[in-house]
Amino acid sequence: MSTHVIDSFVAAYAREYDFYQMAARICSQKIESLLQARGIRAIVTYRAKRPSKLKLKLIQRNSQRKYKGSDEIRGDIADLAGARVALYFPADRERVKAIIHENFFVEQEKNFPESGKKKSGKRFDGYHADHYRITLLEKGMDEGDKMYCSARVEVQVGSVLMHAWAEVEHDLLYKPESGNLSGDENAILDELNGLVLSGEIALERLQRALERRLSDAEAPFDSHYELAAFLDRWARQLTAGMSMEIGRVDVLYELLKAAGKASPKSVGEILNGVEVFFHDDAISDQIIDVILSKDPGMYKEYSYIQSRIRHSDSIVGSKFSDGEMSDVIGRFLSKWIVLERTLTLWRRDERAPSGVRIEKIAVEASLSPDAASILKWTRSVRNQLVHGIEIPARQYLIDAADALTSVLNEISFSTVPGLSEAYKEASSFVSEKRR
Repeated sequence: MSTHVIDSFVAAYAREYDFYQMAARICSQKIESLLQARGIRAIVTYRAKRPSKLKLKLIQRNSQRKYKGSDEIRGDIADLAGARVALYFPADRERVKAIIHENFFVEQEKNFPESGKKKSGKRFDGYHADHYRITLLEKGMDEGDKMYCSARVEVQVGSVLMHAWAEVEHDLLYKPESGNLSGDENAILDELNGLVLSGEIALERLQRALERRLSDAEAPFDSHYELAAFLDRWARQLTAGMSMEIGRVDVLYELLKAAGKASPKSVGEILNGVEVFFHDDAISDQIIDVILSKDPGMYKEYSYIQSRIRHSDSIVGSKFSDGEMSDVIGRFLSKWIVLERTLTLWRRDERAPSGVRIEKIAVEASLSPDAASILKWTRSVRNQLVHGIEIPARQYLIDAADALTSVLNEISFSTVPGLSEAYKEASSFVSEKRR
């Protein structure tokens, strides 16, 4: 009975193979884009399990599982579609974990080595990696691709060294073509595992050495990966080792280059000149805010950078030209910059409440209830523009800019001491920079 069940399942899977291959590809591309944007070095690959290999695996597992139907098999086999993330630096596993949980639906997570499961006779504890059973989220996907959100994909995250060792061990240990391994062969695999673990320690030391070198360097960053390493070290020092969201360093790096500030010294000066970053915004997001608030004339360059980088993403497409999207992004950002600068100038007025922030300005400035909800919404739009992987839709940005304009109009007629004056000065300053 089980043999018939396996044959039927494999035959059905062979017809679905292209579906799983595409699901794995989309998942892999999305992960690669997310990691690249955040400056995490990795090699990302994907595959759908070949029907011939699937059949062999099912025959091996069936000796204990005794499959009675296709649903049992589908529930047991998690890796019909798979993606592998081979990290240059093992310490980045925690950052990847946060990215996966933020951008996919995670059905299950397994961390290796599992507690209490060290194999007898082994001196080293084997495989170190994180496995995630995930599905794609429909948000931001093309209509034609949403069907792939039903496919479960297993994502394996480990170092480049660990993945190489695991591949060798798996093929020799679990797929023996000439009998079981001898004691010497198992000992050699254990020895190689020890070398790989030592290699991971060396990679972690290399990562820290890179960060130290960048912290003292005078020369510009060579890439956004170096910028990410610099910011990650700064954040860990600030928070005593706790993780902070770095955000889209690819966008920040291009803006820093355009502003002539893409060096450790210049970025360090920006970081030292602002408040301690303990709110929810990503570090890249906050640095971009500082640059744009000090020089709103950069908004055009920033709009172009956003449009160019997002449109080059293989996951996201648009029927609008870079110029059209750049104009729409620029209009929204210019409104946001006026709001930011208004708030900055109003804070300097001794009549204004102390420490007021954008999310509380509606209350402190006695604005309408609608203004409060608009500010909350448009702040999320700005966050998505700065460090989200998908650019908001064109009409969505137009609507956000229009809504923000209505709030600025309300601020311009405010009778709260100092607020309308701050708005007029901010508007004049931004207008002058835009010329």
